[in-house]
Amino acid sequence: MKKNKRFNRLLVLTILFTLAFIATFSLSIVGNASKTAFGENTTLLSVVFHLVSIPFAVFGSFTLLAMLNQISFIYRLTIENSYTLGHDVFFYNFETFKIEASRVIKKRSNRKKHMYLIAFTTANASTTANAFHNDMITSLNYYTSQFLTELNADRRSMFSSRNSVYGFNRGVFLVVLTLKDQAQIPEFVSLISSRVFQIIEEKKLRVLVQPFFGVKEVFREDNIVSSIEDTMIARSVSESNFETFTFFNESFKSVSTNQDVKEIEDALNNNEFVVYYQPKYSVREKRFVSAEALARWDSPKYGLLGPAAFIEKAENAGLMSALDNYIFEKALSDLSEALKRGRRVLPVSVNFSLYEFYSYRFLDNVVSLLEKYHVPASLIEIEITETTSQANQFLSVSMIKKLKDIGIRVLMDDFGVGYSGIENLRNIPFDAIKIDKSFTDLILSDQKTRSIVKLLADLGHLNDIEVIIEGVDSKEQVDMLKRMKVDTIQGFYYSMPLSQKDYEIFLKTNAFEKEIK
Repeated sequence: MKKNKRFNRLLVLTILFTLAFIATFSLSIVGNASKTAFGENTTLLSVVFHLVSIPFAVFGSFTLLAMLNQISFIYRLTIENSYTLGHDVFFYNFETFKIEASRVIKKRSNRKKHMYLIAFTTANASTTANAFHNDMITSLNYYTSQFLTELNADRRSMFSSRNSVYGFNRGVFLVVLTLKDQAQIPEFVSLISSRVFQIIEEKKLRVLVQPFFGVKEVFREDNIVSSIEDTMIARSVSESNFETFTFFNESFKSVSTNQDVKEIEDALNNNEFVVYYQPKYSVREKRFVSAEALARWDSPKYGLLGPAAFIEKAENAGLMSALDNYIFEKALSDLSEALKRGRRVLPVSVNFSLYEFYSYRFLDNVVSLLEKYHVPASLIEIEITETTSQANQFLSVSMIKKLKDIGIRVLMDDFGVGYSGIENLRNIPFDAIKIDKSFTDLILSDQKTRSIVKLLADLGHLNDIEVIIEGVDSKEQVDMLKRMKVDTIQGFYYSMPLSQKDYEIFLKTNAFEKEIK
């Protein structure tokens, strides 16, 4: 994008028509001169030269005017970029991107390839909105635009100008990509995100960034402006849930007016969400050593609902942060009450979504609530998914170390599902890993699954990490896991999730601990 292709074409045409006009006009002059010298015999030749020179002159004038218009456009664009990107550079603005993207989308007819429209920011919405007041954000956006320019010019890249259009509008980068399949989107997202973090380090920019991407597949018949709006909505959903990228879904458009979302907001305000506790059994100690706090919605209208009924809606509405903190505070309140009454208490693990875990206020909020309810940090464990730990590994390692410093254990949930699970054992200082239920379901019937679980258990022990497995429903599964030397077991075999009252009774009366007394 260093040069405008249309401008280059117009420049070539203008030069050609100008040369042709000069040549024919010169021949016309020669014809007139020869008429004077040699008489009327050359009149026909002179007329021919005149007639030929006219179309060249007309087309040459049009191309010259078009080229002058392009020069004016490039000047205006570079002036605009001097304000938005801090430099006089040629990089498509919204209007130009809209035109070029529409042209490329309508031009593409190869059914073997797909076109994706992507909107992304180098930081969150509030930071992006203040870009004009933040020289470092402006600089970051400029360096990002330069990287995209280089990527566009790299013929070896699948993201080059043969397959893409790049633009920038009010802090948001817009991209059209032509790719073989959807699986290449994560590669593009990873490439951009890595480069943004690299720019921060190389240029020593003191600003907290986290790229968020919205993605939508587009077709010839799609309206480009509507499609851009859709990708912007998807980008906002990514930021609300702190997901790196989100594919657009039509349900996003109605989420803000959806009655279901209003009901969830009302449920939060009316304290309708409750915490259920599922105990975890230590194979070595032969007793329950902790429990997981699980959200339930005790709705006056629908009855007791599990997470499947409200988690996705909360994510789409950007309410996960509020729900995470609600459940955390409720769990602390229950622990505080049990301590006051002298009841038996076990450490409680609480799940936090990616968005809340990376929030700038997360650690302060955790500490503040622990102090408010007078609950020792040793009674709290925090569970995050493997996806969360990988979203920004540098920040996740830093956050986990800070949590451990104040006495909170950190567990990786859904271990083994993500592509980089084993690598995480080495790079991220987790206290425990929770092997996903999908392995438990096949552990009796599939030898490969048993081998994988045994390997994960051994790797955990080698790294001094507690190994927990979820979804254990039968004695046969328990016996198998004991032979594999899994540390802790969680599942319906020992107990289903229980209300606070039933959980306290269970800790006093359960048969599993009585068996060893």
